[in-house]
Amino acid sequence: MAQKEKATKTVTIIVNGTPKEVEKEEITFEEVINLAFDNPPTGTNVQFTVVYTRGVGNKPSGTLIEGQSVKVKDRMEFDVTTTNKS
Repeated sequence: MAQKEKATKTVTIIVNGTPKEVEKEEITFEEVINLAFDNPPTGTNVQFTVVYTRGVGNKPSGTLIEGQSVKVKDRMEFDVTTTNKS
């Protein structure tokens, strides 16, 4: 008998007010930015801020920085903004 593959759970997260479906348990800083912008701004002076709310367990809100990831749950909210370093 073949072993069943673990089904990937799809959750809906809210990115900058827009519902997005993701098939994963964790999402990275970079993945959130790519969901927030069709063509993310680039350049040496561009910085992103990723703030989340309605998160999992003992860390329901916080800030993601480059290289970090966070566990996701249904209806979790992400706000992504860009700033220019001066």
